[in-house]
Amino acid sequence: MAIKKTSPFEAAVPGMGLTAEPRGRPWSNPPQYSTVEDAVSFYMPMFEREEFQVLLIEQLENQIPMTAIANIFVTASVMEGKHSIDVGILVAPVLIEAMITIAENAGVDYVVGNESERYKDEDESLELIKRALDGIDDDDGEPEMQQEQQQQEEEPVMAEEAMPQRSGLMAPRGEM
Repeated sequence: MAIKKTSPFEAAVPGMGLTAEPRGRPWSNPPQYSTVEDAVSFYMPMFEREEFQVLLIEQLENQIPMTAIANIFVTASVMEGKHSIDVGILVAPVLIEAMITIAENAGVDYVVGNESERYKDEDESLELIKRALDGIDDDDGEPEMQQEQQQQEEEPVMAEEAMPQRSGLMAPRGEM
């Protein structure tokens, strides 16, 4: 009986037999849409359907962030083999802009998802800016400069001789 000699490059990856067949999953095949333009043309008919717009507006009224909705679309499409994750990342802002257009046409308040929760209220933001410019701390009203000077005076100053000597590969070049 003759043994057929195979190249190591033609052999299966260890553990491959325990998973799906090669090319058996949609994401392991070449994507259906390989450019951003093709992927946008795949998504836009969905955004034009009235049933989709009604469902989207319902989600936006519930304050679901548009970034989360776009990420769901992109992830599902990558898993289905429609496009690669790279194309999905580039398509996501286009999907968000389409959702913004739908929300504004419907007169719905929406959350994009990239807003900062800390500065949502403009009056609160202006007050924080004024306090920062005045140098007033929220806790005791003492100017921040004086607090920093007190902290520096309280911290013990180490002499340079007391600093441990660093040597080795990670030491700065002047200290070796």
